[in-house]
Amino acid sequence: MERMWLGLARKKYPKQWIVAVNVTYGEKNKAYGDIYLLTPDKDTAYQKVIELRKSGEMGKVAVSEGFNDKPQIGGLFRCDQ
Repeated sequence: MERMWLGLARKKYPKQWIVAVNVTYGEKNKAYGDIYLLTPDKDTAYQKVIELRKSGEMGKVAVSEGFNDKPQIGGLFRCDQ
């Protein structure tokens, strides 16, 4: 597990769902946590969060979607090929 700021994790892992455990809040309400799981599937990420919260062994658990910085034009994704 890698401990990092969740804002940075969202940029580092685009188009991935990030499950973080042992989440704490630092200055200016920045969330820090240990990256537990990366998956492209939203349902898998939320299912894992439910399991971890029920077990209670990993502290606070959070899920976040990676930031997609692909340019958009009029609501459509732009593909440069």
